Amino acid sequence: MVTPTPLQAHLLKAVQNLAYDNEQLRERARTAGQGSVSPELVRTLDIGERSGEQLAGVALAVGVPKAWIDYARAAGQRGALWEPGQVLLGSGHVPRQELIAALGREIHRLQDMAGLGAAYTGRHDPNSGPVATFRRVMGMTWQRLGAVSHALALSEEERHQVWQRGPQHWSTVVAAQVHDYSNHELLRRWNQVAGMDFPVVASPVLVLQWAGITQEDLAAQMPISPDRMVELAATALTERATPRTVTDAGRDYDIAAGIDAAIDAAGVSALAATQLDPTDDVTAPAFLQRDLGSGPEP
Repeated sequence: MVTPTPLQAHLLKAVQNLAYDNEQLRERARTAGQGSVSPELVRTLDIGERSGEQLAGVALAVGVPKAWIDYARAAGQRGALWEPGQVLLGSGHVPRQELIAALGREIHRLQDMAGLGAAYTGRHDPNSGPVATFRRVMGMTWQRLGAVSHALALSEEERHQVWQRGPQHWSTVVAAQVHDYSNHELLRRWNQVAGMDFPVVASPVLVLQWAGITQEDLAAQMPISPDRMVELAATALTERATPRTVTDAGRDYDIAAGIDAAIDAAGVSALAATQLDPTDDVTAPAFLQRDLGSGPEP
């Protein structure tokens, strides 16, 4: 038997206690009967289910074995809350290269978001409400991936590895992808991002913050801010005739981006779009309220 690391324990506790709360909601729905279930209960249950999927995904991303996640989820569904010092079966080892490869795929999806943001604001009012919604979702995604990168303690070489997209700069690659989207296709993909429920997107970030990962930790792992990513993608869209290349495919950064990263890391403005605002409609769900009230020790 193995005791999970403190970060693993925080995530497993969140998975188990959220599964417990979701099961309580399902029981309420069953007791009420299909015709008496309120729309609010249906929505809360849906958000809880999808938040659980997000939390499980983050746990997998930082190296928690799937068997542990499945066990914690099943325990919560059976009516058991997480207990401090809970031990689990198995070695707990996940090959690091698998984690780095999975993180690279997620970083590429974030880069694709930047391409969508650049293409959409190039064709629509950049000050519209949907753009603000998109920025909030992209900012939370950026935070989550920065926290995962911190949890994995990426080396400089690994950081280059997860951000690169072959011999071309990543912004050139995503610009080529979105350039020829029809308005219909662009809007469809945009709505897939902007239409995400913010509490679902934010839940993993809240858990990671509760586990002790700070804004400084995640910013140190991310080379550039979300807004700067969109700016680079927008520039690449206007310069497709002369795409930038990198001389070393293992280092998919440019000097300007590095300077921007240093400025961004030192100032508040760079993270403004990624942080939870006091006016955001993100009430911590019951499993988090319980956990946050119980102190940092899982």
